[in-house]
Amino acid sequence: MSSRRKFLLSSLAAATSFLPHRLLAQPSEKAAAPLRILVLGGTGTTGRYYVRAAVDRGHRVAVFSRGKIHADLPESVEVLVGDRNNDLNSINNKDWDAVIDVATYGPGWVRSLGQALEGRVRHYTFISTISVYDNPAKNAQTSEDSPVLAYHGAADPYAITQEGDDYGAAKVLCEREAEKQFAGRALILRPGYIGGPDDTHGILTFWAERAQRGGEILAGGDRATPIQYIDVRDLGDWTIRLAEKRATGTYNAIGPQIDQELMIENARQGALRTSSVTWVPMQWLGARKDKALWGTLLFWEINKGSLTRISNRKALAQGLAIRPLRVTLADTLAWHSQQSGQDELVTGFRKRDDGPGFAEVHTPWSEYLDHERDAIAAWNTAR
Repeated sequence: MSSRRKFLLSSLAAATSFLPHRLLAQPSEKAAAPLRILVLGGTGTTGRYYVRAAVDRGHRVAVFSRGKIHADLPESVEVLVGDRNNDLNSINNKDWDAVIDVATYGPGWVRSLGQALEGRVRHYTFISTISVYDNPAKNAQTSEDSPVLAYHGAADPYAITQEGDDYGAAKVLCEREAEKQFAGRALILRPGYIGGPDDTHGILTFWAERAQRGGEILAGGDRATPIQYIDVRDLGDWTIRLAEKRATGTYNAIGPQIDQELMIENARQGALRTSSVTWVPMQWLGARKDKALWGTLLFWEINKGSLTRISNRKALAQGLAIRPLRVTLADTLAWHSQQSGQDELVTGFRKRDDGPGFAEVHTPWSEYLDHERDAIAAWNTAR
């Protein structure tokens, strides 16, 4: 690596500790007035962070579920039991200052919720996705006004109840239904990759853990490959603050662009063991028999199609605060060290055999490290 590039990297890494005030996540203080907040999907992996943020701000929070409750939720949270498909009785006789809809995949659920809560909701937030954008590779920067996908599925979109092949297009229909059912009161947030503690995709988790293990690390592709993510805690806190002031409109809920090398260097600097990095061309790795092992972790396939050039300018102007990458990586590693199943990592996704959506592909760490050593040795011989 050139001396100039080393200097730039060290400067960039240091800069993550001294970001402008508006970019740093601040400790959560109490809201001016407590709200009655309903979170749908509040027991899921990301959903409970909206709940925690609301409780931390002093709000009275209820979650709606089929009886499932996560042990990490605060004791003050009220659990309302029902089913989005056919039983909204536990919520349709109450008034709400704000509703946060986290895990809805089809517009039918938004419609039925709007009909059940008609006239009794002051503000509604729909958690959408950057996957709504149509061919973002055409855009130098994808903004909230960029073209979105049209639904061409054979099934009635109002019958969709889970993530499927038409995920992005179905979310577009959800957004439109939200604006119809909650006219003048709807907030649409489009997150990208959500990292931090409970990162079930495992990408930031992988890099934090891999750096912690030390030794020679394999990195694939271009050092400057852009990466965007948002820490789940920053997303939760910002969402609640927007609900408090009844913000409306559509926002890309994503952090700033960083490059792959800076992300890896932050992970290495936070690790206990020393390490080095060997960069290997993506095309070379893609020609190996074990190519499926590398796609998600080293090529950032989650951001393919230029979903790493998403503008967050509008969100920053509306108060989105981002904690430093080094903090997200350290907290993710601390969370991961307390989990069972640390001997495996997520190395990809495959289509489910039993329905729509994707299932994680798990690989033992020992197997991954063996492949990594073999790939590095083969590359050193070939070049």
